[in-house]
Amino acid sequence: MKPAVTSRLVATSLRVAITVLLLPIAITIVDVVSSGDARAWVRLGALAVAVGGLAFAIRRQGTFDDLLEEQRHTDEALRASEAKFSGILAIAADAIITIDESYRILHFNQGAEETFGYTAAEAIGQPLSILLPERFRAVHDSHMRSFAESAEPARRMGHRRAVSGRRRDGSEFPAEASISKLNQPGGQIFTVVLRDITERKRGEEADRFLTDASIRLAQSLQHDAVIEAIAALTVPTLADACFIDVVADNDEIRRYARAEDPAVGGVMATLATSFAPTWDSASPVIDALRRRRPELIETIDDDWIEATEEHTAAVPLWKRIGMRSMYVVPLLVADRAIGALVLLDLGQRAGRFSPDAQAVIDRFASSVALTLGNARLYAAARRATSARDEVLAVVSHDLRNPISAIAMCARILREAPPADADERERMLTAITEATVWMQQLIRDLLDVSAIEAGRMAVERQPASLAAIMSTATGMVSGEVEQRSIRLVVEPVDEALAVNVDASRIVQVITNLLGNAIKFTDAGGAVTVRARRESTAVIVSVSDTGIGIAPDAVPHIFNRFWQARATPRGGSGLGLAIARGIVEAHGGRLWVESQVGKGSTFSFSIPASD
Repeated sequence: MKPAVTSRLVATSLRVAITVLLLPIAITIVDVVSSGDARAWVRLGALAVAVGGLAFAIRRQGTFDDLLEEQRHTDEALRASEAKFSGILAIAADAIITIDESYRILHFNQGAEETFGYTAAEAIGQPLSILLPERFRAVHDSHMRSFAESAEPARRMGHRRAVSGRRRDGSEFPAEASISKLNQPGGQIFTVVLRDITERKRGEEADRFLTDASIRLAQSLQHDAVIEAIAALTVPTLADACFIDVVADNDEIRRYARAEDPAVGGVMATLATSFAPTWDSASPVIDALRRRRPELIETIDDDWIEATEEHTAAVPLWKRIGMRSMYVVPLLVADRAIGALVLLDLGQRAGRFSPDAQAVIDRFASSVALTLGNARLYAAARRATSARDEVLAVVSHDLRNPISAIAMCARILREAPPADADERERMLTAITEATVWMQQLIRDLLDVSAIEAGRMAVERQPASLAAIMSTATGMVSGEVEQRSIRLVVEPVDEALAVNVDASRIVQVITNLLGNAIKFTDAGGAVTVRARRESTAVIVSVSDTGIGIAPDAVPHIFNRFWQARATPRGGSGLGLAIARGIVEAHGGRLWVESQVGKGSTFSFSIPASD
């Protein structure tokens, strides 16, 4: 029976007893009053004592009832507190584990279940060591004994070294934890509060990596050094292998490769040099560049490779790499794609391109794009500085002679003019020729500047190719005769028309003829010919001159470049200007040459329909 019910029964019984005694007391009082008998007085005293005892008992019972009520309220508050505490423990995100002095688990909340993968039923009664990596179990027990014997009520675990937990599947994770103890008569009780800090650690590592990457990328603005830094930071931290695709100024895609495995790196280097993507490729790289957003290929197999690789010879090379997935991130500067970072997962590490990893890669790609953009600006600035220096060198060198000639002739004509009319005419002719040369040099410099800036303007319209060739050959006829060189112009169909800026094409042919004449000795020949091919016309200028050394061929179209072995004068701008004009028409200019046998310069221009 409950204490409260028993107390109520006792109180009722006592009140009933007092009520029952009231009648005997009344009778006894009457006897005392009427007879004064001593026995009546004794009986009355006994009854009074009994009533007093019952009254005292009733009063004490009331106090007892108050204590019971207070205890009931206390118990209810305790039960509410325990329910609230149990609810908090149950829903807490942190793992809360209670263990006894034998380090066996007494309580295992829901947070602990989610953190470690065990259910409470599986964990309770088990030693705490099942939640620790094996290498830490012995030293952990030693720390627990030290804490149990100390006066500390609580301690933060891991204040000397990192704390690690072990899940049911055997995987480990970083954690931060604290422990408290409660001394009870039956022994000590320990409570551990533990938090999985995997995400925080991952975020810290990502921030540290990105900070280090920014410092590393900022160490140089040289293109090759920047590419090397990007590759070294990407592999193996972000991927097992990578391609770095850079969009050059001429829109050509240049590819660089890096792999953690040297054997894979060799295969990728072959792919980069021989099978780089183009803007027409069915490649996720092109998709990422055009759409300006990352592309993730989660599963790559042989069928995918065969469907996306346009070069048959490249397919077995891709298969040898052993890709499992690919993540392509465009490198954007002011919303312009200047390249792409192609990361490959070869299965060497799990979770390469998880959402968290993608977030880090995307942030890294922003730093890479900024660095590549700065390197490109730096290169452009260096080219501009070099061009300025080259222009100054050309102006200071090539203009010095004609200016000196003009000054000398003018001084003679002013101070001591020749009496001979022919001599005076020769000096005036020298001044005129020097002026023409200076004007030509200035025009060449302006043309080169326009070409470099992409502002070379051409006004196309149908024109007769025969007329263009006739005009160009006529302009060099005097020089050909002076140098005793034979000029051969093969017949061209008068009806053959081209869609070009005629004056500019005359300039191209004149430059090629002047170059051929310069390097052809007396008695040699220069030949001009043209032929129709599909929608284009090919014009060629051949000579029987000294030819071009193989190592010089790649440089001859560069501005201000001249072969050292053939110092024949000139500014070194003619071929550069000719190439710029031809490319402005959508054509191309190339050369075929043999040392000692001569050279043939050819260019293509669009034919008129």
